[in-house]
This record gives sequence, C-alpha cells and structure tokens, in this order.
Amino acid sequence: MSHMPQVRAYSTNLDALSERWNLLTLLGQMSNIGMDMTETREGFQNLTKELLHHLGTENLKKTVAEMQAKAQVAVDIVIRNLFERTADIGFLATDDDFRDFIAALGTTEDSGAGDDDGREARVDGFGPSAGTYQMEAIKSRFREYVAKYSVYDNIVLLSPTGQVLAQLDDENPVSQSRDPLIREAIETSRDYVEVYRASDLDPRRERSLIYAYRITENNSPKSRVLGVLCLMFRFEDEMAGVFQHLIAADGGEVLMLLDRDGRVIASSDEHHIQVGARMRPEPGLAYRVARFAGREYLATTCATKGYQGYAGPGWLGHVMVPLSYAFEKNPEESADQIAGHILDAVMRRSTLFSDALRNIPRQADKIQKELDVTVWNGNVRIANTKSGENSFSKTLLGEISKTGARTKEVFEESIGNLNQTVVSSILADVQFRASLAIDIMDRNLYERANDCRWWALTSYFRKTLAGDRITDEPRGTLEAILAYINNLYTVYTNLFLYDRLGTIVAVSNPDFSQAIGSKLGESWVMETLAIRDSQIYSVSPFARTWLYGDRHTYIYGASVTALDNPQQVVGGIGIVFDSEPQFAAMLRDALPKSERGEILDGCFAVFADSNRQVIASTRGQMLPGTSLELDPEFFALQPGAGVSNIVEYQGAYFVVGARASRGYREYKGPEDHYRNDVIALVFMQIGSVAAVGGERPSGRHDGHQTQPERQRYPQPSGNEVTTDISTFLIGGRLFGVESCNVICSINDQQITPLVCSNPGFIGVFSYVGQTVGVISLYELLGLNDRPYNPDSDGILLVKVKPRAGVQEDEGILGIVIDRIMDSPEIPNRSIACYGSELAGKSVLTKAVVRPDLGNERSAMLSILDVEGLEEHVLKARATGSDHGHADRVPVLERDVKKGH
Repeated sequence: MSHMPQVRAYSTNLDALSERWNLLTLLGQMSNIGMDMTETREGFQNLTKELLHHLGTENLKKTVAEMQAKAQVAVDIVIRNLFERTADIGFLATDDDFRDFIAALGTTEDSGAGDDDGREARVDGFGPSAGTYQMEAIKSRFREYVAKYSVYDNIVLLSPTGQVLAQLDDENPVSQSRDPLIREAIETSRDYVEVYRASDLDPRRERSLIYAYRITENNSPKSRVLGVLCLMFRFEDEMAGVFQHLIAADGGEVLMLLDRDGRVIASSDEHHIQVGARMRPEPGLAYRVARFAGREYLATTCATKGYQGYAGPGWLGHVMVPLSYAFEKNPEESADQIAGHILDAVMRRSTLFSDALRNIPRQADKIQKELDVTVWNGNVRIANTKSGENSFSKTLLGEISKTGARTKEVFEESIGNLNQTVVSSILADVQFRASLAIDIMDRNLYERANDCRWWALTSYFRKTLAGDRITDEPRGTLEAILAYINNLYTVYTNLFLYDRLGTIVAVSNPDFSQAIGSKLGESWVMETLAIRDSQIYSVSPFARTWLYGDRHTYIYGASVTALDNPQQVVGGIGIVFDSEPQFAAMLRDALPKSERGEILDGCFAVFADSNRQVIASTRGQMLPGTSLELDPEFFALQPGAGVSNIVEYQGAYFVVGARASRGYREYKGPEDHYRNDVIALVFMQIGSVAAVGGERPSGRHDGHQTQPERQRYPQPSGNEVTTDISTFLIGGRLFGVESCNVICSINDQQITPLVCSNPGFIGVFSYVGQTVGVISLYELLGLNDRPYNPDSDGILLVKVKPRAGVQEDEGILGIVIDRIMDSPEIPNRSIACYGSELAGKSVLTKAVVRPDLGNERSAMLSILDVEGLEEHVLKARATGSDHGHADRVPVLERDVKKGH
C-alpha cells in the first residue's frame, strides 16, 4: 500500500485521528464525567485497518483489470489479423498468373529442393525482352495485391530450390535463399508455414514475419510443386498501430508482445523495455511483482483466446507498470458529465464493491451513533450537576464528538473517492471496450473490401465474363474457384459473379444455385458495374436481402474488367458477409467476462449507425434494423471519437460507452470513397431504477442515518442567564427539551406494542426496573406518521412530574425521535414562551428559540412542553387485552403501582 498515494494519505489522516482518540480516552477517564472511550477507540481502529485493507485491494483490482484488458486485446487483435493472412497465402498461391510466370521462365527443376550434388537450379529460355515483359507483369500483379492488402511490404516468389524468381521489393538484396521454410512449405501436411525469426529472405532485418505456401500445377494435393510463395508481413508497422490505440502517450506502462519463450518481440516503448529482452511470463497469474533492470514493476500476462480455432505462433500479451507509477493516476473527471441524480443514486447503491467494504460506513454509523448518544447524555448529566469542571467537561465532550464525526467523515470520504474512482474507471472501461469492438469491426471489414477487389482481378473470371455466353464447363470452373475461396474465407455465406447486365452466372454456395440466371436490380449493382478503377469497391446498404435469407447484411463488391482492357467492365463480384454470427462474435469479444469466460450479467453490446438503426447486438430482443432509443450524444460522434455516461435505459441504470468508426489503414481513410458511420456501444448494467432511485427517507438511508447539517444557536454573552436545551429531530424538524427534564437518550430499543385508543401511544419497555410508556408525536405535531424502527430511531427519556395534589415520585416517558442533535446553552432572552392558544394545532410546544441577528435563516427550534405531554398520554385507553378486558394502559410506573 506504500505505492498507493490515496491509501497512504488516508492512512496518515487516520493515524493522526488514532492518536487523538488515545488522548481523548485518557482525558475522559480522568474527567468528572467518567467517560471511557476505549471501546469507541478500538471500534474505529478496527474499522481503520479493515478500510485500508479494502482500499488497497480495490485499487489493486482496478489497476490489474485495466492492465489485463490491454494485454488481452493486444495479443487477440494481432492473432485476428494473422488469421486473415493464413487465408491470404492459401488463395494467392493458387493464382494462375504465378503458375504461368513460372512456366514462361522454363524452369527445369522438379518438385525437389535441388540436385543431389548441390547444384542450383537453372532458369532457361529467359531472354531479355520476354523476361522483362514477364517480370514487369508479375511485379504489377504484386503491386496490385499490396495496394489492396497493405499489411504486406514484400512478396517473394521462389523456385523449389530457393532461387528468387521475382519479388516486389527491388531494394531487397536476395537472389537465393536457403531458409528451411522453403522445404517445410513443400513438404508440410499443413497448408501454410508461418515463421517469425531471422531469415535470409530479407537479410536487412533481424526478424521477419513470413507466410509461405507451395505453388503447384493445379490445386490437387499430389500435383507437382512449381515453387514457393512468401508474403512478408509488416509486423513492426502493425504493432505500432496496435500500441498507439491502447497506450496513452504520457502513460508509464509498457505493453509488449512476447514469443512463447518470453522474449520481447514488440514493445510500446523500446527506450524503456527493448525488443529482445527476456521476461518471465506467467499467464496463470492475475498479476505479479517483477524486477527488471533494477526496478520493480506490476506485471500481467495474457495468452490469446484464439480466433476460429487459430492460436497463432504462441505469442503472449504482456503489460508492465512501474510500481512507483501504477497507482499514481488520478481518477478521471469523466464522472463529471453524469446527471447529478443518477450519479447520486449509483454512488449510494455502491454494489460495485464487496459487502465487507459497503458495510464499513454502516459500522462507522453505528459507532458514531452510540458516540453521539454518549456525548449527548454526558451533556445532560453536566447540565444537571453544578461543578467547577463543567466547562472543561463540556469542552472535552465537544472534542470527542468532533473527533468521532471527523473519523466517520474520513471513512465516508475515502470510500466516496474510491466509489468515484471506480465509476470513472468503469466509464473509461466501457469506452475502451467500445473502441475494441469498433476496431475489430473496422479491421474485419477492411479485409472484406480487400477481398472483393483482389478476387475481381482473377484472370479466369476476367476472361470468362468477357465472353458472350457462359456454358456449363466454364461455369463449373468459376464455381470451383469461388467455392475454394469460400472454404478459405469462412466469413462469407456466398460469393457470386454476375455479368455486365447484372445477371448472376456463378455462386460458391450450392444452396444458392437457384439464384443463377437471376437479374440483380439493386442500386449497389449498378454502382459496381460503373467502377473503372481496381482500387474502388462498393458496399450495399445494411439492409434485408434475399441473398442473405431475407436478413440484414452488407454485400461487398467490385467490378470485373476485361483482361486486355481494364476500362471495359464485363461483370462484377459480390461477397455476402455472414453478418449475424460475425458481428455477434466481435461484440462478444469486447464484453467483460467472468473468470470462467462468461459474459457478465447485465452487459450487452451493439453496433448501430448514426440514424440509431441496430446493425447487430448481443441482446436477443434488439434485432438488426430496429431503432436504438438512446441519448443523441451517442450518435453524434465524429469518426474515432468516443463518449461514456451513465444513463437510464428500460428501467435500469447502465454505464454506456460508445466509439465511432475511424477505419483501419486506408479503409474509410481520407482517400477512401466509402463512408459508413457506425458506432459501437457497450452497456454495463449497474442497478435497476426502482432499486436505486426515489427520494431518500428523511434523515435516514439504507438502515443507517445520514449526518444532518449542524445548527447555529444564539450565543450567550457575559454572565447572562442561560438554559441548557437538549435538541433532537422529529420528522426532520428541530425540537428541544430543557436538559433538566431529560434523563437520557437510548438507541436500539425493542418495544412491546399495546393496542391503544390513542394513536400516538406505541408500546412499553422496561428501564432500570420501571415500565416506561413510549409515544410518537408525529401525528400530534401534524407530521406524516410512520412505524417505529429500532434500527434507526432513538427514544428520548424525559421526567414526568406528579400531577398537582398527588403524592408520588416522578415518572418516565419515552418519546420517539429521529436522532439526537446538540446540547447548547441558550440565553433566556432568546426563548419566547407562548400559551397553547398560540401554538395552533400543536399544544405540545411551549416556547420557541429566536435566532440571533444575522442567523435568521437557522432552523426554528421549538421547545416541547413535557408537562403537557403527560396530559395527552393519560387520555389513552386500552381497546382490549388478551382476556377481553378494557384496562387502562400502564404508561408510567406509578400507574402500575397505584392501579390507575
């Protein structure tokens, strides 16, 4: 906890208060009031230890949760990206242009990796003019590919013996490779090879992320190997983008990607933790304290959750934060924008914490309540005694009361600040999760825009669609290619080709074979057929379509142009995105989950457009195409902007975070023609309106009392005559009784109820051997009556003088009060007495305290007429008993003795 500034500050304050309690306990024992504060002091000290423990625990949990989220996102985002690369290499290696290029070179290699004597393979028939033309054609093909899939910076085509036949990067000084991945790509039972290490395929780099795939004469598993294709992934560039979105520029944390051996392969701050450093990853631990370069860090590691069964190269997300910085961050001010009544309701509920932490204010309330009563009763005793030490004793009691109130205030302040911190943290968390969801969506749809444009350049599609009529044989080949692609790219339900008139000529999914021959009349088809640029693509509106079983989706498309004339459009390709499961999976990945991987109760996520139309949701009843009724601020976001707030939605309070789409790389970038304002929203329920809303009961909430505002009373001057008044609240109004008429105040008193004709009489209890009747003045004072609650209400015991002409001792009467207040000395000049005829309906008050000049706004203090109270009590008659007899209620002890 020494690294937690907030906890350290509260610990310092509470230590000072603890010393003060020690002194007050000693003074109390020495004074004439004989107050032993040992129990109160120990009660507060025990709460202090518990509070500091929970404050430290909650701060640690919050910090670790933020770290884990970033580590998990970093590795999972990368793995999703690499999953797409495994599909890319699988399709690109079947490109007929690459096969034709190798054939044109006239290579003499067989499917082996070289002759037995180690001689390199020879390329024959590669004349200057023909070679230059073929080489430029294949490089143009490479450039077209990288222009669409900008995650690659080089493509290398190799012979089976490792000779470089062609590559995109002319600056790469390699002509022959002996990298074992070539042999592995030829012989592997898997379709692709994935490596991240040093490779002679690019000697300029320390490490390269390479995807390799064998090129064969046809797609048959046993066909002859012609060569090996390698895609060089822009790993450093990709990681820079990932880190930029996850780590604040001024943050002290370092986000890393580790290989399976714990070596750093990417770092958000290489000046702090360099690539190549060794870590000790422990994914099974929530966190650990690690030492690195002589400094202590809080560290956490997350293994990837994988994507569609693909787990990548075994990489790990890793976050390290210096302990000196980990808890330095101040709570964000994001809670400031929340409506006051909503924030107050959420704060008071405080279900964000454990029961033990939420119980601390209740325990402090209880201790303070008992302390207040003790101090108040002490002042009553002082008022009824004449001693030269009265002034000291009163001052001591005042200090005890102030110290108790300050101790309780520190408890409330610390928990309140923690509450504010956690609310701000949740606001930031839901916005972070919304950012994750929209980032996943943008990255995914970036791939869709790439796919349709590249597949439209398939030579066989271009040659076949240029013909006047497509017969069964070429249609079969078209559908075989489409089906092969669709098997690699499982995010589509169907791929289809249509001719220049918009008539479907081939499909990848046999279930849609009846669509062949159907003419498409949708506007996006006409837009696609008008495209003359291979970098332009089309996207349908998000709407119902028969091409997706009358459900909502996007259809990405690109025009297919003639092979010999790129300006002549011969048809188009449409790819039907499987939006329902794909979008739902993206949203689920962004939601908070339990340790067992289950989405937390009350959490759901939504993709919606700027017109509030739902695109996808994890909430079953929130269907695509329906309208999301939510505050306009969530739908007026600029690209990349975010917002979070606590809102009331469908009878519950939710923390809602939103982030608008900003695109990925060139997709939806400044030079991209496509615009589609999509917002990701993450909802986290934190309580129902019925549970946390409504007005607070007067002076109380959730079973414990709230501290009312302290009153200001007239102050005596000089030696003027004063009267000690003991004050209290009834129904939120301030009343008092002369202290000489007060016995004491008690809490937590159970009462035996009696049926009585007087509605103000509520029952009896035994006090020091006497039977005491208890009355409620709510109705008699014209206030709203309510049941007696021993957990929150107090009972004021007052002396009742004997009636005139009756020889008997004083009696005791109990009065239900909200809580005790103060014990001021009131100058007699400020007490204005009046008769019952001036008291209106209330005949129970006999005087009022006038405020001093300048304090006219102070609450009115009315003094109860204790003698008048007895008259009302004695009018009570029982309405029955267990034996059916009508006996008078024994309100006072003397009534029991005398048989009244």
